[in-house]
Amino acid sequence: MRIRHLIAAMILSAAVAAGMPGLALAETEQGAGEEASRSEEQETSQEASRSEEQGSGQEVGRSEEQETGPEASRSEKPESGQAAEAWAEGQQTSQPGEKPGAETVCSQLIMLSGAEKAQMLSVIIRSENGGLVVIDGGWEADGERLLETIKQYGGRVDAWLLTHPHADHVGALYYILKDRSGEITIDNIYCSLAESEWYWEVSPQDGPVVDALKYELSRLPEGVVHDTVGNDFEKDVDNLHITALNNRYELSYDPVNNSTIVYMVDTSGEKLLFLGDMGYVGGQFLLKEAGDRLKADIVQMAHHGQNGVDKKVYMAVAPRICLWPTPQWLWDNDNGDGYDSGAWRTLETRQWIEELGVERNYVVKDGDIMLLLN
Repeated sequence: MRIRHLIAAMILSAAVAAGMPGLALAETEQGAGEEASRSEEQETSQEASRSEEQGSGQEVGRSEEQETGPEASRSEKPESGQAAEAWAEGQQTSQPGEKPGAETVCSQLIMLSGAEKAQMLSVIIRSENGGLVVIDGGWEADGERLLETIKQYGGRVDAWLLTHPHADHVGALYYILKDRSGEITIDNIYCSLAESEWYWEVSPQDGPVVDALKYELSRLPEGVVHDTVGNDFEKDVDNLHITALNNRYELSYDPVNNSTIVYMVDTSGEKLLFLGDMGYVGGQFLLKEAGDRLKADIVQMAHHGQNGVDKKVYMAVAPRICLWPTPQWLWDNDNGDGYDSGAWRTLETRQWIEELGVERNYVVKDGDIMLLLN
């Protein structure tokens, strides 16, 4: 079935919350590590029993995790039509807080753009009956806007799914739990977190993020937090059937990104795959573990569209629509010196998607993304 979709470039004013030093630390203290060579990664991935200890030994630089992009002017214009699509003829729209009319009862996806010029991931999926599923949420600075959006849709989250504990994914939830927990109801939070010692050992800059998040989760009532999600996870929210496609990988290479839990959301008409920040090595394990189950109509691009999973994973997904949680500077690979001046791999990923014949790309650089789902 084809999706009835819209991208609405609704750039709303966002109230920027005060940042927590611990959470900001993970992304602002960028390493000066060397950029891993894609060719080296591809050569080592050919071994069927590839160990996480293999590879060139070069650590991917933390520059791709930086908090804000350069202010330089952009040399490439947004793709035509992406900022102002109309609903398909005859379709009706529902406003936040309202249920669609009988003739347009459907699920809805909202991917929010960031409060700042930063990469992040914040998704809300609304079921046919108004149930809410949130995926990650973004930085602390994105928490206020996410909170207000949830309130507009009824103020109750049935399932909050976390992919991995990086600040640009869990910061908003941390902010809400710490400062605004009484304003909405969260029935369930699903995640897979290793012991804190592991994060401090393999990625010390992420230790404060994990500890702060775990502390807030520990304060919630019993039964709310489910922190051992794996490939046997299933959850239904009305017509939304949610599954996890992998167990958490504890790898030495790009460890926290590769610890991502990948979720599939099936609306009974469309399949949506959320890759979080899954990296190259984790993607190889995912491909072997999930196989044909990766096939989806819509995919969230891994690691903001660059230096994530490789082309073979997207070939297995075979999506019609790609959702890019990618700000302008990253979309353009612009480090401040103009188009394609950076070391990120967004342009390479964009080429893969073009070669795969994907029908539509929606990118948060153009504003919020809103899709009506079959």
